Amino acid sequence: MAKFESGVSSYVHASAIVDVFFPVDRHGNADISCEQCYYYRRQSRSCALNGEIVQYPTKYVGSSCPLQPADEEEEGE
Repeated sequence: MAKFESGVSSYVHASAIVDVFFPVDRHGNADISCEQCYYYRRQSRSCALNGEIVQYPTKYVGSSCPLQPADEEEEGE
């Protein structure tokens, strides 16, 4: 176990790939909003991925949302 009494000399970068599936109704209307995201913290109205507070979580995704839409061709593979 590392000891940090004298400070931190550097950091090791790590990253993750996460999948989120937003619902689409029977008319083809997608609800792509933070409210539908697994990583949205309802109690604090914030994103668990970036820690940002979301302004309109029931209508949009946050301006700092790290999620990128997947290409439909990739999903079919």
